[in-house]
Amino acid sequence: MTLAGIAIGALSGSTAFAACTTTIGSVMSLTGSLGVLGQKIAQGAQLGIADLNSAGGANGCTLQLSLLDDQTSPSVGVDAAKKLVDVQQVPAIIGALSSGVSAAILTAVTVPGKVVQISPASTSPTFTELAEQGKTGGYWFRTTPSDALQGVAMAKVARDAGFKKVAILYLNNAYGQGLSKEFANGFARLGGSVTENVVYNPSQPSYRSEVSKALSPAPDALFLIGYPGDGTTITREWIAAGGPQKFLFPDGLESQDFVNDVGVQYMKNVHGTAAGSSKTPSLGTFQTEYQAKFGSLPTQAYIPNAYDATVLVGLAMEQARSNKADAIRDSMRKVTDPKGEKIYAGAADLKKAAQLLSQGRTIQYIGASGPLQFDKNGDIDAPMAVWSVSDQGKVQLTGMVTVEQIAELRSQAK
Repeated sequence: MTLAGIAIGALSGSTAFAACTTTIGSVMSLTGSLGVLGQKIAQGAQLGIADLNSAGGANGCTLQLSLLDDQTSPSVGVDAAKKLVDVQQVPAIIGALSSGVSAAILTAVTVPGKVVQISPASTSPTFTELAEQGKTGGYWFRTTPSDALQGVAMAKVARDAGFKKVAILYLNNAYGQGLSKEFANGFARLGGSVTENVVYNPSQPSYRSEVSKALSPAPDALFLIGYPGDGTTITREWIAAGGPQKFLFPDGLESQDFVNDVGVQYMKNVHGTAAGSSKTPSLGTFQTEYQAKFGSLPTQAYIPNAYDATVLVGLAMEQARSNKADAIRDSMRKVTDPKGEKIYAGAADLKKAAQLLSQGRTIQYIGASGPLQFDKNGDIDAPMAVWSVSDQGKVQLTGMVTVEQIAELRSQAK
C-alpha cells in the first residue's frame, strides 16, 4: 500500500501556529488501472488543502491530508479506509474514485464507522439506490453526477454522431453495470439499438472471446466502459479483429495515455463524455492555481471535483465549528445554501467564508466543478462534457450536454 502526500499541512504563516491539526483522509487510485488518472485527481485534493490552510485552516485547526493508494482494488481500498478511520480517526474521507472501491468502503467502513465519505469520481447509480434505501446514513456525498446522467448524455452523443447500432463492452463492477444499463435505456429511447451488451472481468491477459461476441451482429460503433490498462487491451483486440474504428468512451477512458497506448492512428473517430464543469469564477481560479502548483492541467475529468470535495469538508467544519463527522455531515448542505453569500475557489474567498461563518452568516460555495447543490441522496446535477481526439492525436473537449438537456431527455423516459 502506498502512502503519499501525508501531512500536507500549513503552507502559510496564517496557519503556522494553529493550536491543533485535523487530518482528513483520502483513498484514491494512485496505481492500478485508474492510477494514470488518479494521480492527477489527488492533486486536486492537495490543492484544496493548501487553499484551506492559506485561508487559516478549519475550525481553528491546520488541515493535513492522509492520502492512501487503493490500487483500484476494493479490498485494498477497504484496508486503507480502515487504517484512516480506526488508526488515524479521520472524520471524513475524500474518495474513492472507482465506484466499486467506493461502494466497498461505504458499506464496510464509513457507514458503520459513521464517517463522512465524499467521492469526486464515483458515478454509479448504485449510490443513489443505497441512499434511497436508507443505507448510507447521510454520510455519502459526491461532487460528480451519477451515471444516470452520463448514460443519457452518451446516448445523445451517439445519436448525434449518426450511430444507430452500438455494441457495449462493460467492466464487471458497479460503474460498468450502471452505465451500460443507463446508456442502453437512453439509446433505445432515442431510436438506437444495442446489438450486444457484453460484460468483462478486469486483469485478463486477453479479451478475444468478449470482443468476438460483441462483434456479432456487426455494430456501427463500440461503447467501451472501463479504465486504462484493460481498456487498452480490449481496444487493440477490437481493432485487430476488424471491428469498426468508431468508439464511444466514457469518463474512465478520458486519458491521453490511453489514447497514446492504443495508437493515435486508430483514434480518428472518438466520441467521449465525462463530468463537466459549469463556467463559474471558481473554475478559472482553480485552473490558474493548479497550473502554478503542478504545471499544465491535463484534459481529464475529476480534478476540480476533488478540489471541491476537499474544500467542502473544510467549510463544513468551519460552519459547524466542529471537526466531528456528524457535524460535518449536517453542515455539507449549509455551506452551499443558494440563499447565502457566494463564495468561490481560492484562499482569499475561503478566508472570507470563514469570516462570514464566524458571524453566523450563510454562504453558498460555488465550486470549480459547479454550484454543487446536494439532494437528499448526496447527488448533484451537473453538465456532461463531450470530448474527442484531435487530428494531432490529442484528447480535447469539444462541447457540453447541459443540465437542462439531460433533464429534458430524462423526463421523456418517465
